[in-house]
Amino acid sequence: MKKVLFAFATLLMVACGNKIQRPEVEEEYDSINLPEYKLVDLEDPFDPSDGHTYPGKNVYTIEIDHPIQKDSLKLIQDYFIKKGKKDFSRINKVTVHAYLKGTTIYRLPYASLIYIDGYKEILINEEAKDIEVLAKENPSNEKNQAVADPTVGIYFCNRTHDTYEFKSDKTGLFTIQGGNPSPFTWKRSGNNITIKYKDFGEQKLKFDQKSKTLTEKSESFGTLVFNKK
Repeated sequence: MKKVLFAFATLLMVACGNKIQRPEVEEEYDSINLPEYKLVDLEDPFDPSDGHTYPGKNVYTIEIDHPIQKDSLKLIQDYFIKKGKKDFSRINKVTVHAYLKGTTIYRLPYASLIYIDGYKEILINEEAKDIEVLAKENPSNEKNQAVADPTVGIYFCNRTHDTYEFKSDKTGLFTIQGGNPSPFTWKRSGNNITIKYKDFGEQKLKFDQKSKTLTEKSESFGTLVFNKK
């Protein structure tokens, strides 16, 4: 009887051992079937306002060779959600900015893969497909342009974590934290800057060249100050 019980216990341990290994096989399977990508940057969960780690968010920036189907983007999204939860404890927000190869200098991702507290969304930016052509024709054009206006640069708001980017060709991008960049055109007259969005109309900003700041009057947040990086 003891021999029978011992044999049964041994079989049970082997079965349990095989069961424990299955998630690793599935994880490896997911990785094998991922579309090819290049990890360009990882923004660690970090709060620049107080210098402490904030474990509720992280952002991955990747490059892909060409536009891919939404189902393939979903594989990438699921992979980085798993990776984010594995790399950072108590993670509840994961964003993947997927750029077409050679277009990161334009700061306009082809797709943004967003995960917040269990909610997942994939936003494909149709305008980014056109940028692929620009990047191939003249990939270093933006880097080599002379900065003619002191407004040109990137401005960050410590309060909302939103970003304005002003380019020397009078175009720019406004990015809400974790969101898709919104392109605009801009012009400056003295300290007054007018930016014009394709879908949202115009907005006025104040520019202080001495302190290198932009000031925005927001209905929701009041006065917001953006500091030049």
